[in-house]
Amino acid sequence: MSVAGRHVTGTERLIFTPDRAVGQLVFRLWAAAPVAARRGSAQAVTSVAVNGRARPYSRTSPTVVRIPWAGRAGTAITIELGFTLTLPVGANERWGNRGTTSWFASGMPLLAWEVGRGWDVEPPTTQFAEASTSEEMRLERLTVRHARGLTALATGGPVSSTATTLVTSAPSVRDVAVAVGPFRTASVAGPVPVTVGVTPGLPDRPAVLAAETEAYLRAHVARFGPFPYQRVVIAVLPDISGGIEYPGMILLGTRQDHDATLSHELGHQWFYGLVGDDQARDPWIDEAFATYAEALDRGTSSSYTSFSRLPLAVRGRTGQPMTYWEGRPSYYLGVYVQGAGALLRARARDPRLFDAQLRCYVAHNAHRIATPADVARDLTLAVPELRRVGAIRG
Repeated sequence: MSVAGRHVTGTERLIFTPDRAVGQLVFRLWAAAPVAARRGSAQAVTSVAVNGRARPYSRTSPTVVRIPWAGRAGTAITIELGFTLTLPVGANERWGNRGTTSWFASGMPLLAWEVGRGWDVEPPTTQFAEASTSEEMRLERLTVRHARGLTALATGGPVSSTATTLVTSAPSVRDVAVAVGPFRTASVAGPVPVTVGVTPGLPDRPAVLAAETEAYLRAHVARFGPFPYQRVVIAVLPDISGGIEYPGMILLGTRQDHDATLSHELGHQWFYGLVGDDQARDPWIDEAFATYAEALDRGTSSSYTSFSRLPLAVRGRTGQPMTYWEGRPSYYLGVYVQGAGALLRARARDPRLFDAQLRCYVAHNAHRIATPADVARDLTLAVPELRRVGAIRG
């Protein structure tokens, strides 16, 4: 793909082997979601070929592209898509541009398949949140071309780099993120290599942020198991408030290392990255666990375990889908706070047993999309509390 200011053009080639028969192929264009579009973001598919032949396609909603295709279970399908992406300016989003700094995640058409279920076509959300689902893939080659004098940061381990091109690859990721700009950078070569790039004009110090990242990673690895990717890349960007997680890469707002954001987004490397979830159907499965992780890191468990700060309207609603939370300002309290509180209260009963069960849950559900039933099966100590908040039913 080529990145030039607000404009990205590229070609995506993937090999997809469905576990059941299909009558169509479905891709999501998340950068065309309504909120992003109102801020100037746009995304389009420009060409489609399946097994080497051009195919028709239709856009049945702003974020859904459908390609007629009949395929059998277990039969590989090779798909090539050309696409364009226009980045918004001044948007607090995972897609953006300021001058020569550009960033995007979920910026390529995303195959919307869920093993054992089929196509995921839930509507986008207007919250500062995700409604996407993606199985893991082998990233054979991600090529980012950019202007001379800029630095590219991207998901995956580096394969090669020149003054105008970065190539990365990864054995298993759900999605990719890319940032290009005149970054100030620093790296830490530890058990988990860390690279941080900071946009000019922002006060963050890349070396300090890299060291803080390494410390948080050590704590997370001790609790949840080995880090699932070759490295961590962090891009500190203008316009973003908070952080947005992707496998092996985080898009971060300025000074977010002064609160819980950095630890939270690093927790997502296990919860969403390694152990996936349908973020439209079960948003709590990644957000509650990532909030749990940062609460332990920062010693703030007591601020999540009490029901007193929760409005009555959200109590018992943690397991609701994103469609329920549309237009509700209490999404953070209902999913992040209430869900993390349930996990922390459960852990308080028997920390050693809870930690052991949680490591088993991570190992057992790694590289797949987890469901509430998977949590209930592997994290039995948490089931009563998760039922209490409505995350697990029955």
